[in-house]
Amino acid sequence: MKIAILGTRGIPNRYGGFERFAEEIALEFSRLGHQVYVTRPSNQFDVKEFAPKILSVKIKVPRIPIANLATLYYDFVSLRWATKNDFDAIIECGYSFSPLLLFVSGSIRKILITNPDGIEHKREKWGFFAKKYLLFSERLVFKLSAKIVCDSRALIYYYSQKYKAKLYYVPYGARPLLNIPERMTIAGIDPNSDYYLLVSRVTPENSIETILSYFVLSGKTCLVVGGLTSKYAKRIKSKFSGYGNIIFLGTIYDQTVLNTLRYYCKGYIHGHSAGGTNPSLLEAMACGCFVIAHDNPFNREVLGENAGFYFNDYITFKHCIARFEELDMNVINEIKQQNVACIQNNFLWSRVALDYTKVIAELEK
Repeated sequence: MKIAILGTRGIPNRYGGFERFAEEIALEFSRLGHQVYVTRPSNQFDVKEFAPKILSVKIKVPRIPIANLATLYYDFVSLRWATKNDFDAIIECGYSFSPLLLFVSGSIRKILITNPDGIEHKREKWGFFAKKYLLFSERLVFKLSAKIVCDSRALIYYYSQKYKAKLYYVPYGARPLLNIPERMTIAGIDPNSDYYLLVSRVTPENSIETILSYFVLSGKTCLVVGGLTSKYAKRIKSKFSGYGNIIFLGTIYDQTVLNTLRYYCKGYIHGHSAGGTNPSLLEAMACGCFVIAHDNPFNREVLGENAGFYFNDYITFKHCIARFEELDMNVINEIKQQNVACIQNNFLWSRVALDYTKVIAELEK
């Protein structure tokens, strides 16, 4: 089959969850013998081989001062590019593009599989008009996509109640560590030190301020991995970087480094409060982390009821850390092993790719 993956910032992953998804599922599709094209925005059009049977397609996007408009232009040009190629399936990541489907060939909609991600219009980072647009886009994507795939059963329930549509459940994946990584010095940090780890986009809905406010008062060390270029991220760094126990590492895309940080952390903090199955949570579990997560249906669905602790504000987060530090090490290790087993049994990328091929097989040609 010939498959296109649209709506991401491209591969290799240099941004977030959809990019991790695009890279990993493209690799799995190629192993199954399929030809895969993954688009990315660029200042010029180009096509390069990323790996055998995987092509990275640069879509030319002019300089547009308003980032959201640039994204919409990229989505539109990507869809137009897709109409000129004989694809068996198009996987679209996100749904903000959906109004553009009114202006492209109807043949595209017959092969379009959309992963809507989380409930975008409820994210704190968006303003009033952006939320209204995203709500409109959500409604439209359910009318115009051939298939809708959700990566969370909680999202399946939410959307099925709202739109009475047929939905497919396919989670994200992760890769359990094959070998124990060697300790390494990262950004001058003693590899033998105790630290908590937070890997996240620095956005309001990811509980960053709540988490770091606790570490300010506790004196415990917290490493923060995430981009620091947005207005909100710069404010967070300015507020907390003066504390020696809170260390901002910026973005890290090297999976060896990330997995080493995860494997040796004392505890992994997952503050995501919106969205579906988040790859960063799965990857932490795959590395055998003990997870302290924001309390919401998406995180509970993945982590389970007894394989970690949950918080929803400063007080409950403080209690979670206190409970965790009182646990017997045997109990902690048992939960860590349980998390790895959960990944092996439910969240392997190879299974994700096979499940997507089943959805593709149901497309009407």
